[in-house]
Amino acid sequence: MARMAVADGIRVMVASPHLFRNRVVDSESINKKETILEIINQFKQKLLDEEIPLEILSGCDIPLCLELMQLLDDDQVLTINDAKRYLLLELPDTSFPPATEQICFRLQAKGLTPILTHPERNFIIQEMPEKLERLLEMGCLVQVTACSLLGVFGRRVAKFTRKLAKRGYIHLVATDAHDTQRRPPLLSGAVKALSPLVGPDQARAMVTTIPNKIVRGDPCF
Repeated sequence: MARMAVADGIRVMVASPHLFRNRVVDSESINKKETILEIINQFKQKLLDEEIPLEILSGCDIPLCLELMQLLDDDQVLTINDAKRYLLLELPDTSFPPATEQICFRLQAKGLTPILTHPERNFIIQEMPEKLERLLEMGCLVQVTACSLLGVFGRRVAKFTRKLAKRGYIHLVATDAHDTQRRPPLLSGAVKALSPLVGPDQARAMVTTIPNKIVRGDPCF
């Protein structure tokens, strides 16, 4: 996957394992912050040994849950690059929890900007995009998956992702890579697909200058 990413022009990636190994909110299955950092350091050394020019930064994909605030207070959650400024917040695919706005507001009050991961795959948002618009008004950022634009998750998701792009609802595009086949670490195809929708400069910014500000913990806009 690292070699594929480099061949596609990627030079920096945030490793973002799910906060809970079984994707179920369970304190017994949490991917502990220190464990993620240790494994990332091991992987960095492996990349050096293999002479693969890819920089790996830390993070995790956090499910939207009421337990999140306590986990943050207990320092159990990795923000992007451990900079304590941005975090990846994963909405469920099949629901829109009533506490979503409240949780996002409380995160903002802590000085953290939620980056909503793949909301284009959320069934409720597909039917009611105004729910996503409200979160944008609150200051949340939106990150879509590259494969969503390319039809990997079906025509409906691809069409809806393009609709979000035209409305200006997308800030970032990520690989959300899981493997070398169905979910590969590639971005160039998505940038090409986005260019006629938002303009080539903005499409490029979604995978370069904007994420660069985020990993540094700087304001994006």
